[in-house]
Amino acid sequence: MHSGKKSILNPQKTAFWIVFAFAVWVFSFWGYLSSKSSFVSDALSYYDHTKFFIENLGHGVYPLWDPFWCYGAPNDFFLRRIGAFNPFYLFILLLKDIGVPYTISYLIFLAGYYWSGMIAFYLLARRIYQDRFIAYAGYLILLFSALGTRLFDSYMMLVTVPLLWFFYFLVAFSQTPRKHFFLGMVLFLMVLAGTYIPFYFLIILCLFTVLYCLIYFNFIPELLGRYLKFVEANKVLVILSLLVLAFSFVPIISFFHDSNNGQVVMPVRHGDLTSGHALTVPHQTLDWGVIEDLMYSSYFSDLRLYKFAVVYVPFFAFILIFLGLIGRIDRLAVLLFLLGVVLFCGIVPHGLPVYDFLYRHLFILKYFRNLHFFIWFFLIPLFVFFALEQWKMFAGIATSNVRQKYALLAYVIVVHMIVFAFIWWRQDAVLSTYIMLLLSLILCSMAALKVLRADGWGYALLTITVLVQPLQAYYYFSLKAIPHTGQYAYDFSYTSLNLENTDLAKPANIPQGKSTLYYAASGYNFIYQNVSDQALADYLQDKFILVDHLQAIGRDRAAGVIEHNFLTDANEAIVFKDQADGLKMTGDDPAPGPKAMRINKDLRGFKVLSFDANHVRLRLDIPYEKFLIYNDSFDPYWRASIDHHPQRIYEANGAFKGVWVPAGQHLVEFSYGTSWQYAMNIFLSIFAFIILAGIVYYACIP
Repeated sequence: MHSGKKSILNPQKTAFWIVFAFAVWVFSFWGYLSSKSSFVSDALSYYDHTKFFIENLGHGVYPLWDPFWCYGAPNDFFLRRIGAFNPFYLFILLLKDIGVPYTISYLIFLAGYYWSGMIAFYLLARRIYQDRFIAYAGYLILLFSALGTRLFDSYMMLVTVPLLWFFYFLVAFSQTPRKHFFLGMVLFLMVLAGTYIPFYFLIILCLFTVLYCLIYFNFIPELLGRYLKFVEANKVLVILSLLVLAFSFVPIISFFHDSNNGQVVMPVRHGDLTSGHALTVPHQTLDWGVIEDLMYSSYFSDLRLYKFAVVYVPFFAFILIFLGLIGRIDRLAVLLFLLGVVLFCGIVPHGLPVYDFLYRHLFILKYFRNLHFFIWFFLIPLFVFFALEQWKMFAGIATSNVRQKYALLAYVIVVHMIVFAFIWWRQDAVLSTYIMLLLSLILCSMAALKVLRADGWGYALLTITVLVQPLQAYYYFSLKAIPHTGQYAYDFSYTSLNLENTDLAKPANIPQGKSTLYYAASGYNFIYQNVSDQALADYLQDKFILVDHLQAIGRDRAAGVIEHNFLTDANEAIVFKDQADGLKMTGDDPAPGPKAMRINKDLRGFKVLSFDANHVRLRLDIPYEKFLIYNDSFDPYWRASIDHHPQRIYEANGAFKGVWVPAGQHLVEFSYGTSWQYAMNIFLSIFAFIILAGIVYYACIP
């Protein structure tokens, strides 16, 4: 919207304003970033599971199992949720190693990672518009949109940031094919592929590709020519990168396979579907979509009510869109508009026939239910790009004489008067909205008269114009923050195993009153849903139990017998008939007691020698053969050994691990996972770092 001359502010000065705006953003959220205010909602879970992942890595353990979630569950789901192959998590580990507490390290990472996404948006806008001033405006608008608030109540950033970086590297590579741009695409495709529901990104990418080919069809041969020329010159790099990229989809495929086999359940997502796949969602659960999210947000147009999950973009962006209505439409404007409209129509679950048709015929739509997340992952950044495109079209209006300049100025004044009348009629605008409107009138009038310069004063005026309204909104937002007192759920040591289940107070374990579990091993979900709270709480007081007798029983009758045994503390474990072939049912104690032997720290002959997320080693000295129950969920990937000799693990009491232990002193070990699982995850993590190093290396050389 400036005079049309190239930016007269050097890159160092532009960088100053970029850093300055981020510093203002940090100040606005200092209550959260200093850990004085608490995470809420999904952000709590992501904090916990990221902490579990990072701190286990710090101890040399790649955590494929989480023994602290619902009495043990495969950790692959949470690794996919956080995007475990993201090399930038190393930053948290480095901060911890120099003594920064984990919570502060994580908050620094959140802020820095979010900022990197905003820088990606700036670089992408600069690539598209070849204009630092316009790109900086987009950076400001997106930085101070509602996206920043979602750091503290959700996980939107973990998809939005790599998505922005991917599209930046895609556009940069398409314009100037370089090795670091190609590697950037590969890295962020790996990060996005590692999420447990990569279909958000895949739908966006496919839609973008189709629309781009339709609108820019005459550019496709030239573009493909550039790609082929790069491939011919860098065959080895391309082949290796594509192999690693293809391999990065293996963990998510493996996760879907295990979910389909019934090893884990997700009742909240799965609902009452008859399909056996735990990740599918019924159509009837899609009761909150894009329209509902926008309607909900409309109730908070009074920024004094601003809170989490309210869609908000600085109002200056809307003014830019109105100003561009008289500009000349180009292909980019059509592409951006169609991207938004087609995606919007395709993700409305009720009222429009598009989603119903796609749900029946496109299998990937059966695996995610939060359609409104598209707003936060993509539609908000797309909206900001559309506003910038409108700005460019307005700035491109030719004014060859004074009369045309004043006609354009009159249009600017009319637009601002209409906007003023609208917000005055609403009677809910805060003071900063009127200040923004006045500053916008000044800035846009200067642009209409072609006297707006991209110098220090121009940047200052633009910065104040964009920031004045969101700063007041963030102030009201901060007043609703929940103070952070005490600890989060996973703020404890993962290197020791308490013999007594002191974690019973955690909401993820046995809440007051039945509810539906979000994610759990299938066996634990079975007894959780079919055994009373009191019986389950009584039984799960101890991690390890010894019994003398087993009883094989059908799954249809098991719940009642298991509950009776839990309540009476019976010296018996239940195994399912279909797993009991050849199983010894009684130990060799000549005079077994009526009750199970509960193992506690005072029991002689028992000691936990080592413990981590995937492994526990015990020393057990008993006078007679006993059946040892480890009250941690059963899973087919668990292995047991006694004195280094493999032993079969049985699913005991409907959910847990059990193994016969002979009389005498023995070394008992439980280990989770297979060699290929560890190799795959470690391989991909290492290659993500190698690719990141390659990006830096190739970006620094001519």
